[in-house]
Amino acid sequence: MTIWTAVNEELARWTHLGRRCPLWLRDDDAVAASAQLDRLLKRCAQADIPLGLAVIPADAEPSLAEVLAGHAFVTPLVHGWSHTDHAAPGRKKCEFGPERPPEVRQSEAERGLSTLRGLFGDQLLPLFVPPWNRMAPDMPARLSASGYRAVSAFGPSPAPCDGIAWINTHLDLIDWRGSRSAIPLDALLDLLCRELRDRREGRRNPAEPIGLLTHHRVHDAAIWDLLDRLLDRLADHPALEWPAIGKLGAGRLG
Repeated sequence: MTIWTAVNEELARWTHLGRRCPLWLRDDDAVAASAQLDRLLKRCAQADIPLGLAVIPADAEPSLAEVLAGHAFVTPLVHGWSHTDHAAPGRKKCEFGPERPPEVRQSEAERGLSTLRGLFGDQLLPLFVPPWNRMAPDMPARLSASGYRAVSAFGPSPAPCDGIAWINTHLDLIDWRGSRSAIPLDALLDLLCRELRDRREGRRNPAEPIGLLTHHRVHDAAIWDLLDRLLDRLADHPALEWPAIGKLGAGRLG
């Protein structure tokens, strides 16, 4: 047996059933053109997969729009406003949490959407990525009222509500609580196998895309290697598909 055996067997079951599971890649914290970003864009182009790039509006530079202009497979997303932690002492980091007045949170979300529309135009998708993947319970309704159509956080995606679709990520390539380098490949593949199996067996919505999460600005050699190994195996597997970012969420975004 190899470290990929369980995943290969699970994908074979999908193929036998004539089914395909959707995947997508979200990369967070983009602000400017860089060698790290160039490497990510080149890798996605080589693998022929779309990329959802979560951009921090307050820090976004014109160089980012310039480099993305030539890449139709990249879709900018709104990553909060300034990626600033406003959580109460002792609480998990959060920019759009309940500690702040709702009107202030909604105003910053609107400002983020407006700022990035000015930078990217129609290339931008009105999809909100809350920093640290968390936000107050009232935010979906406020985001919908502000012109957003979707949210992407981490974990199982809630059902659409308040006019907002959820397109979450599920597999983080970085071990944030430990080494802050790459998560062990066997641990990541165990999670991937579980996500696939739960969709095939009906414990999860089979149409819910499995989301991979990266952060190009902090990648070391081990994280890049892990991403390469995943895409080498998954990018063109017949049991998998990589829809355009705007087609995720049952086509609600395109």
